[in-house]
Amino acid sequence: MNPARAMMKPDKTRLLIIILLLIVIVGIALIMSRPIFNYSALVFDLLTYVVSIVALALAILSVLNSMRQNRILKKMVRDVHGSIAELQEVAQSTDAIEREIREEYHMNKVITDVLSEYGIGDTSRMRRSIARRVARRLKKTRYKA
Repeated sequence: MNPARAMMKPDKTRLLIIILLLIVIVGIALIMSRPIFNYSALVFDLLTYVVSIVALALAILSVLNSMRQNRILKKMVRDVHGSIAELQEVAQSTDAIEREIREEYHMNKVITDVLSEYGIGDTSRMRRSIARRVARRLKKTRYKA
């Protein structure tokens, strides 16, 4: 998150608490301003009003917390999906490398088998003959991954 943007954006929880405090103060002022003849009724009204405001504040904070957890969970899911995609790419490249290594091993084995049978060759004509035999044997025994 951009730090300058975070500084400009007021803290939602703090703003919520200030609004709730203003509501509580207004409610208490309204209850106190009515004609008071029965003090026990006033105390009961004040207590129920404060309890209802606290319940409202807790409900709002619970909703804000669940929204925050939902955002965090979505971010985690995106990260996991990204990691899975990266792991699949790594697995595919590993398979390709493994296939190439097996093919090269097979080619080297064919070359060494032909060279062990016929030798290196003293003349260029013999070397060409050996190279043709290597090519034929490679075609015959093409490696299947």
